[in-house]
Amino acid sequence: MAKKKNQTRVETRKDEIRVTTRDLKQMLNKYLVHNLFRKWTEDFWDQDTGEVVSIERNELILEAGTYLGKEECSTINFYMQEGSITEVEVSNQKIMAFENDRDALVPYIAQVMLDKKKKFLLKAQNIDQAREIVKDYTELNFKGPYRITLLKEFDYCTILVDKLSVTPIDEIGKLAIEFSDLYSEEQIKALMGEGEEDIPEPKFYNIEARIILTGPKEEDKEETNQTFVVETYNAERAMLIINKYLNDKQDELEKAAKEKGREFDRKIIHASIEQSSIIPVNSYIPEEFSIAYAEK
Repeated sequence: MAKKKNQTRVETRKDEIRVTTRDLKQMLNKYLVHNLFRKWTEDFWDQDTGEVVSIERNELILEAGTYLGKEECSTINFYMQEGSITEVEVSNQKIMAFENDRDALVPYIAQVMLDKKKKFLLKAQNIDQAREIVKDYTELNFKGPYRITLLKEFDYCTILVDKLSVTPIDEIGKLAIEFSDLYSEEQIKALMGEGEEDIPEPKFYNIEARIILTGPKEEDKEETNQTFVVETYNAERAMLIINKYLNDKQDELEKAAKEKGREFDRKIIHASIEQSSIIPVNSYIPEEFSIAYAEK
């Protein structure tokens, strides 16, 4: 009779048993799930207001993943008796890594297989949230079966959308006139859509822009690079949109400074293309849609 080969048992999170407890017997020979802090409150006299102010203090006692032997359990018991630790979450598995939470929405790119392949650009706080956004957006805007075949974090960038009007001769096109010294007559016509019967199909331009900030003095000049993805119909128009975005942001900062009674030194902002390419994306899931899924 053939002998069975020794098989190494693979342990996964499916085998995990977690318990939140005050019972030292349940803690013994287990691992801490989270960093363990003791917490207490200190009162002090505020001489300015004449009031007693309470401040919550905390101190790290043991790190997540720590094996709880007799000595560690004795330490925990001391602080539980003191009242600065109430309970402890333990596991039969040693968990050392944890997913880093992020408040900001960052770009993701997704590929969905419907009747044909479609790629979406979107913003989310993490990949699980990104999948939920893509899933719901697809189900609300398309028909039939689908599969999400690709989902990954995209390079950090600022995403801008060209709000095309009935004809492309809108405020962006008019802005070209203000920058007429930077563009030829043919380029301005292209920016304003002259000769186009219909609005052309927009594309997604991935642009690395060189931004020059010029103050009243020569030494105030600053240069930086920033990456943008702009949904529009040519690269020149994308740069006008980027310049408008940067100047609008400066207006917001100036307004906020004035409301707080602070001085604000305006700068002349000019952005130019360092590198430009078109990325194969069909549409951008509006940021307003993503915000509805954001975790505060």
